[in-house]
Amino acid sequence: MIFKKKHERAVSKMTKRAAMLPISELIPWSDSVLYSIGKNLSSWQKTEAVAYLEEARVNTEALHAIVESLHARVSK
Repeated sequence: MIFKKKHERAVSKMTKRAAMLPISELIPWSDSVLYSIGKNLSSWQKTEAVAYLEEARVNTEALHAIVESLHARVSK
């Protein structure tokens, strides 16, 4: 249960950060996150260490926050 609340706070922080950053900073952030997702999935495939999957999941949520923020700005 503690992990779930911590996870929800992290997602909330990512969402707030994405909403505050200018588009010019969101795109490089998304590039970095995409690279990290691929790297972590590749590492997990080689080692099967769950930590790599967790890191990929966190980065995937960051990417989702970025895309949602961009979509909200364009839809206005």
